[in-house]
Amino acid sequence: MKITEDIIKALQNCIDGVGSISDFSQQVNVNIETISQYLTRKTKSIQEDTWNKLYPLIQPYLSKSDSGSDAKMKRMKASDYSELCSDQKILMDAFCALPKKMQEEQLLKIVELARKQVHKTKHED
Repeated sequence: MKITEDIIKALQNCIDGVGSISDFSQQVNVNIETISQYLTRKTKSIQEDTWNKLYPLIQPYLSKSDSGSDAKMKRMKASDYSELCSDQKILMDAFCALPKKMQEEQLLKIVELARKQVHKTKHED
C-alpha cells in the first residue's frame, strides 16, 4: 500500500487517540520502528500483511464520507475485520470507496445475482 499524506495523518491521529506509539504498536502487533518509518516518510509503502493489521484501527481516521456502508465499516471492530479473508477485505474497501448511489446500484445487482443462484440451486435439487 502506497503511503499517502492521508494515511500518515490517519496513523498519527489514531496513535494520538490510543495514547502513544508504544500502545498503538502493541495493539496492532507492528514494531515501533516500522511505524516510525511510516510517520517520518522513510519508507514509501506498507507491506500488505502490515496494512491488514493497521487498517482496522486507522480506517475511521481516513478521510472518506461518513455515510452508508462506510459508516458501518468505521464501527466495525478490528477483530471483526481481521476475520475476513483478503478477498473480502478488498471488496469491502472497494465498496466503501464507491459513491453512495453506486453502492446502492451494486447492492441491487448482488442481491439479484444471489436470488437467481438460490432459485437455480433449488431447481437443480
